[in-house]
Order: sequence, then C-alpha cells, then structure tokens
Amino acid sequence: MSVSQLELPPGYPREWEADVVLTDGGVARLRPIVPADAEKLIAFYERVSPESKYLRFFAPYPRLSNRDVKRFTEVDYVDRVALILTLGDEMIGVGRFDRTEDDRAEVAFLIEDAHQGRGIAQLLLEHLAEAARERGIVGFVAEVLPENRRMAQVFADAGYRVSKGIEDGVLSVEFPILPTDTSVGVMERREHRAESASVHRLLHPERVVVYGGGRRVQGMVNAMLRAGYRGDITAVSSDQAPVAGVRTASSIATAPGRLDLAILSVPTSQLGGVVIDAAHKGAHGIVVLTGTDYSPHDNHTVVNLARAYGIRALGPDALGLINTHSEVELNSTPGPMPRQGSVGLFCQSAAVGVALLNRALRQDLGLSSFISTGDYADVTGNDVMQYWEDDETTRVCLLSLDSIGNPRKFSRITRRLTRRKPVVVIEPGRTSRSSHSGVRSGLAHAPDEAVDALFRQAGVMVVHRRGAMFDIAKIAARQPLPRGSQIRLITNSFTLCQQMVHTTTSVGLLTDAQPVLLRSEASPEEFVAAARAALADPSCDSIVCAAVNVYEEGTEDVIDALDAIAAEGDKPLVGVFLDFHLPTVHEDEADRPGQLPRFDAPADAIHALAALTAYAHWRERDPGAVPLLDPDILRAKRVVHRVLSGHPQGRELTDEESAEVLAAYGIPLVRRYPVASLEEATAVADHLGWNVALKATAATVRGRPDQANVHRSLADADDLAHAWSELDSLVRELGLGDRVGAVGEPVVQVMAPPGVALVVTSREDAAFGPLISMGLEGIPTELLGDTVYRVPPLTTTDAAAMVRDLKAAPTLFGRHGSPGVHIGGIEDLLHRVAQLADDLPQLASVSLSPCVASLNAMSVLGARIFTAPTDDRRDPMARTL
Repeated sequence: MSVSQLELPPGYPREWEADVVLTDGGVARLRPIVPADAEKLIAFYERVSPESKYLRFFAPYPRLSNRDVKRFTEVDYVDRVALILTLGDEMIGVGRFDRTEDDRAEVAFLIEDAHQGRGIAQLLLEHLAEAARERGIVGFVAEVLPENRRMAQVFADAGYRVSKGIEDGVLSVEFPILPTDTSVGVMERREHRAESASVHRLLHPERVVVYGGGRRVQGMVNAMLRAGYRGDITAVSSDQAPVAGVRTASSIATAPGRLDLAILSVPTSQLGGVVIDAAHKGAHGIVVLTGTDYSPHDNHTVVNLARAYGIRALGPDALGLINTHSEVELNSTPGPMPRQGSVGLFCQSAAVGVALLNRALRQDLGLSSFISTGDYADVTGNDVMQYWEDDETTRVCLLSLDSIGNPRKFSRITRRLTRRKPVVVIEPGRTSRSSHSGVRSGLAHAPDEAVDALFRQAGVMVVHRRGAMFDIAKIAARQPLPRGSQIRLITNSFTLCQQMVHTTTSVGLLTDAQPVLLRSEASPEEFVAAARAALADPSCDSIVCAAVNVYEEGTEDVIDALDAIAAEGDKPLVGVFLDFHLPTVHEDEADRPGQLPRFDAPADAIHALAALTAYAHWRERDPGAVPLLDPDILRAKRVVHRVLSGHPQGRELTDEESAEVLAAYGIPLVRRYPVASLEEATAVADHLGWNVALKATAATVRGRPDQANVHRSLADADDLAHAWSELDSLVRELGLGDRVGAVGEPVVQVMAPPGVALVVTSREDAAFGPLISMGLEGIPTELLGDTVYRVPPLTTTDAAAMVRDLKAAPTLFGRHGSPGVHIGGIEDLLHRVAQLADDLPQLASVSLSPCVASLNAMSVLGARIFTAPTDDRRDPMARTL
C-alpha cells in the first residue's frame, strides 16, 4: 500500500518523501513513518536477526511490544521523527531522531540484515539530517556498542566532524549536522557511485526477458541475436504467437531462474502485473518500448510501479539500450547494432533515437553505449553521465535533450565530467526545465542564450545541429585534442584552399603558415609527406587534409595512406575527401583511437576542430578559485525574511532595504534622494555639499543615448535650476506630461567619478537557481543583446571571462588612448553579487544600474531588488532521484 492510500496524521511532511538509489544501484522508497505502518514494522522486526536487535537496543529484544510499536510509529515530525525505507510492500530499514535539547537530537538506525551493506544507513542519516536542520537541530548524538563497527563507520564516513568517547562500555558519538564542504562532497561521491552502479546494471544484464506481442517480440529477439548478445534470452508472447530462436515461457512469472532486465512492449494500462512479475524474478530494470499509445500520466504509472519494487525504468516511448562491449553485446532496440567504439549516446524520445542511431551507422561512428529513456519516467541524463564518468570504454559523451529534469544537478555533474571527457549537448537552451522544489511564485525561466552560456561555463560543447554533434565526436573519439588554435591546411584544390582559409578565419582559428597547395593530381605519398611534416612541426596544432578526385579512381588510396599515419602524432589529423564513391562502412570492425576521421565537407571538419580547440583551452586553463568575501549573511537574511513575513507573495525592497542587503555583502550603494520640487532638490543638494547629479528615473527616458535625463556636476543653485528646466523641457518634448514628475520622481545624488555605466543583474531561474549577467547600460544590453551570463559559484576565472566576453569590452580596457576603467572593481562586484544571489534564493531579481566603472573606483548608483517566497535551499543536502 502506498503512502497516498494511507490515512496521514496531522503535520505529515510529504516533502520528505523521496525515491533513492542504493550503493548497488537498486532503488527504494524513503518516507516518514505513519501509524498505519504498525504491521509493516512488526513484520520487519521479525526478519531482523537477534544480533542486529542486540546491537540496536544493547540487550536481547526478541519482539516489539504493543507499546513499542505505538511509540515507534506515532511521531510528531518535529521533535520525534522516523523515516523508513520500503521495497515493494516491505520495510527494509528505519532511522529516527528524538530531540534531547533545543538544538540536539539522538539518532538511531535499524537495517534488515538481508539489505545491510547497500548504503541504507548513510541514506537515512542524510535525510534525517536534512529534516533535523529544517526543525532547528544542529547536532546529532548516538550511542553505539564498540562491536557495532559498521554503524560507527557510518558516522565516521558522513563527512562531519565527529567526537567520540566511551562511557560504561558504550561508544558515544556526537557531531554537528550543518553541511560542510566535506559532508557535501561525501554525499555527492556516494550519489555518483550509486547512480553509476544503477545504470551499469541496466547495461550489463546476464538474463533478459522480452515480453509483448509475438511479432514484435520476434523482432526484438532477432536484433539481440544478430548483435551477438552473450547472455540468456527468454521470450514471452502475450498473444501466444510462436517465437523462434530462444527459450520461451507462458509468462514472466514462469520464466526459469532470475531475471536482470525486462524489455516490454505493452500498453501501460497492462503494465502493473508485468512489472510486479519482473520484480519478483529479481529484475534490476525495465524498458517500456515505443509503439503503444501513452499519455503524460503514463510516466507516473511507470515510475511509481518501478520505484515501488526497486527497479530502474526506461519509458514509455523508449527506444531501448545498447552496450557494444565485447563481453555483453546487448542491443535491446529494434534497430541494427552499431560498431563498437568509444562514444556514449543519450537521448529521450524514440523518434530522436532513430535519427541518432541512423546517423552513427551512416557516419561509421562506433558507440560504447546508447540509451533512449523515453519521456523521463525514471532514468535521466544525469544518471547516464554518472555511469559514463566511470566507464573506461566511453571517451566522448553526446546528449540530445528534450527536457532537463534537474538542471542544477546536471550542471554540477557536467562540471566534473567535462574535466575528464568531452561532453556535447544539442540545444540545452531550447529544452523545457522543471521548477526546482521550493518555488511557489514570482520566478521565471532564463533566456535560451543564457542557458547555452551556462553550459559552456561548465565546459560543455553546445551545438544546434545533430550533424555538428557527430562531427565533434568523430574527431574526439579518434584523435588527440588540439593544443592550440594553429591549423595547417593541406589540399590539392586552389578553390577549396581559399574556402578553407575563409572558414578557418571565421571560426577563430589561425592558419599556422601558408596553406600547403599540392598539385591537382597529387599522389597519396605527397599527401602523407605534407601531413608528416605538419605532425612534426611544433607550430602546428591541428591538420586538415582535403583531397579532391572526380575521376574513377577516387580518393581511396589517399584515405588508406593518411589512415596509416593518423596515429603517429600527438595532434589531430582530419581528412576531407571529395569524390563520387560511396563511403566504406566497416560494420564488423571496432572503432579505435588513432583512426582517421573522415569528412565530405571541409567546413564541417573545421567547425568541429574549432569547438574542440575551445574545449581543450577550457580544460587546460586554470579554473580559478572562489574568493572568500566574508559577508554578513544573517544581516541580509533578516531583511529579506522581515519583508516576506509582511508580504508573503514578495515585493520590491525599498531603497533603504536594498542598501542594507547590499551593504551586508560589501556593496556600498550611493544614496539617492527622491525630490518632488526644485526647492526640495536645492535643499538636498545644499545638504550634500553640491557637486551633485539630477536624474529622471522613469524607464521611458533611462538609458537614452543622449543621456538627456541626467545632469551632472551641478555646483550651485543656478546649475540645478537650469537642469530642472531642461528636464521639464524633455517631458514636454516627449509628450509625457506637463511636469518633471511625469518622467519618474527625480533624484539627487552625489557625483560618482566619470566612467563607463554597466548593468549587473541576478535573477533566480525556476530551475537553475541564480543567473548572473552583465552588460553596458542602455542600448548595447537592451537592444543589441551584448550581455554575458554565468552561474555561481563564480571563480576568479569566471569573473574575468565575463568582463572580456562582452563585445563592448574594448570600452572598458581603453579605446583611442583612454586609460580604461577599474577592471578589478568590476570583477569584485560580480563576485559579491554572485555570492549574494547564491546565499539568498528569495531574491527573485537584483538589478544594479547604473554601476559606473571609473579609473580607480566602482560606484553602484541604483538598485532594484525583488523578493519571492522561495525556500532557503535550492537542492536538498540529501540524495534523491
């Protein structure tokens, strides 16, 4: 019985429910205990061994009394909390804490013996700590018998600072549970190992059952047999049609032995009994193939069934799984088996999967694995990347995404993966993103160009054509990465040479010397000699050989000759071959490093090399460090929480509130004094000691190229009166009214040093969290789109790149003899805004404008901050699916 079918007690925290992956890759359900779990608890306790009971209670405790059951199952979810882990209808583990002081609680666990060693105690500890922090608890204590080494190790391995002591023969353990870099790192490493193991089990099944209509089952069986699958196959025909070539059974329940993977072609309305049968046979995963009508609700049906029984699920609308490893050779798709290789390929919908597999086959690209999950019922690209990171046969990772289920986690994983392996994603900015937990209102999605930039920040190569994705993969899987941007062009066509030089320049690469122009009938030996010279030349970083032969003999001899030397150097050698011969497809030969990547268009090869050159530069550069700024976080939080307590739906902060929040992060805001009349403006200017500015603040006039809304360096009452008159004339000329206030209440400010006006913003994206952007104030940003984006944490390298990536960056570094502005001040401001946005998710948007960067200073002259009722953390500090 699921918790949704149980009578929930008052205060039941449904948000604590989670599907979790165990260390061996299995799946279980974690949730708070309820009184209706009494029988489940009794049955669980009876299965626990006497030794485990003794270690838990420090004495023989053969059974639970009615009083015990009532005490353990009836909790208040505040001072007394218990979480259980279930698999199917059975409880397999329980953890609890009981508050002993205002901010301390005692914690304890009991795990069924058959499931010990699967990381259950670590998971329960993570989720109990997360729940305890929400209830104001900052530390756990536990008492453990010295011989209970396994439980003592759970606390020691948690990543917290643990203190121990022995009293009366009992080990007392105490540790704070506030997240630390160590504890978060421990959690992420365990998450990585568990999710990697989960996908590994899917791709390495020893026993497979194929279930569905006989005709479709026969097709799937034939595909697996042709691929050379090394495991056992059982076919179950739902319409009793005969299936040849493998063992058959009348149902999954009657199939002999255990099962690892169930491949299903059945409407989701009939899926329940099939999944239960597969689970009882020990299946690790199911693949619900495309070809049956389904609705979005069917995704929930699939995921609920699978996770209830500890199974990972692909589908509905999945194309299936492929593992080309010689010890497995699994093809659980209806398509042909691709060559063995080193490219991992992930997609969601079956239709996209067909297009991708066909392109891999036609371009002769070898794959290590292929996963088509369908519409994200369970397994995601995040899971698959965890596996690819550990898989030694995968050198290049390709992802085609229809949606991003947990973008913040996606970004976290890719930042780590791209340090080791090239990752190519097609159109991440144009995918749908689900809102992160905790968002209730007030947030919007980032623009597509921002999301593209965020993935590039993580080292991901972003493309907008599938062909470009495969072009990059062909080179990255077979050749070394370029060490620099110098490219050597070798060809036997003058016209082609000119086109290649133009393409090279357009993508930002440099020709290391004059292109090598061979005679039109150049022999294979001439191409080899030129290529070897380039391979030996330290000034050359990559090589493109383009051979043209329109006659009968074609370019096959040149292909063979260059392929023979392609593995000789430590720089990429790429071939472009233009003739009328169909490309040779090596169906049975494994793809291997050192092979020659072949193209039929020089532009495709050069664009792919440009992407890999940029990636190689990103990977080799110093990633920088996040500076330690030591802000007054509590001061800023008090302001935000005070605002939200009075306005639960959020509102814009006042100038005074904005100034206080910014000051807590070391961002001084030059105070603005709103004025309603010339007399009031004169009084304020006199109080400030003059040398002031008068500004109109309405959006209709702000950022005008002629800056007619701003009057600077006003030294006395006459200057101010003239400026006020000019603003009055501006109002009338624009037809906005008959008084200055029609263009926004004017403000008086102390003059900042002259410089370049910037706008620095942060906006809380509903999925990614904070996005930091910067541009020049006015037309460059608002109309021309000259804006750069990054996500926190912002390293010194990230901040420096933001400044230099602006198209208008020369304005900041000095043009036409000007000295430039204080670049260090701009970068420092970016760091402070990034940390502010990362620390306070309730800040829906922060806009600092104008920020005037002058020769020796950085002045923030305006700020608008909006709040939204978002939780204090974007990602829970506990592992969940």
